[in-house]
Amino acid sequence: MRGPPRSLQEWLYYKLLESPSFHKFVGNIYRKVNGIKDVPPPEFMSDIHFLYTPTRKHKFKAFRMLFFDEYRTFFGFSRKTDKFF
Repeated sequence: MRGPPRSLQEWLYYKLLESPSFHKFVGNIYRKVNGIKDVPPPEFMSDIHFLYTPTRKHKFKAFRMLFFDEYRTFFGFSRKTDKFF
């Protein structure tokens, strides 16, 4: 924890660095200078849009592959799913 500011200039400096609007402004300038397209702010982006959720069909297909793979290894044949893992 820092102590009290020694001058008005230092107090204004700390207030500026703690301001979210200042960081947003600097980010916009950075994106314009570097030619980066605007991205939505992180609070509007959630992880749920990027997570993979398998359907019942996907789950059944995976179960079927693993089930028959176990039978193949039981009878001494090579696994087909080795390339996936």
